[in-house]
Amino acid sequence: MPTRRQLLTFWLDAFTPPEAERAPVYLRPPGAVADRRLLELCERGGACAEACPHEVILPLGPAHGAAEGTPAIIPRDGPCHLCAEVPCARACPSGALRALPVSEVRMGTARLDPVRCWAALGQPCDYCVKECPLGERALRWRDGRPEVVTEACVGCGMCVAICTATPAALRVVPPW
Repeated sequence: MPTRRQLLTFWLDAFTPPEAERAPVYLRPPGAVADRRLLELCERGGACAEACPHEVILPLGPAHGAAEGTPAIIPRDGPCHLCAEVPCARACPSGALRALPVSEVRMGTARLDPVRCWAALGQPCDYCVKECPLGERALRWRDGRPEVVTEACVGCGMCVAICTATPAALRVVPPW
């Protein structure tokens, strides 16, 4: 007889899109100008990635066409830590990244899939709410599950990286 967890895993796997549709979503580093403008301004030298103390900024590869070499963050692999000094933006020689206060950063907005969320399914889990760098201003409890406060979420991806569900119950939707 399968366990409850095995049944849930089977059910989730049955409704999970094929791998091609789950390609890692990338975000731009904090303070990035609009994507079209970033493609024009970015020198693709990697200064922002070198300046990132958490080593989460990566250059996009050839599969991204004209965006190849531009900086990206893949939240599941490593979220932005919202460094107070914004070293990535300060290192950018072209102005493609601007040093902004955390409250003005807009990398995207987190979205919760309650079908994948352990807490929403009644299991004990509070990692995303505990680890959100903006605290309950951006991610709080409501009706027994996490709720994203869209006006306050900056899209750093910490909730995605910390989520124990596979695939993650949270994702960050970029602003473009």
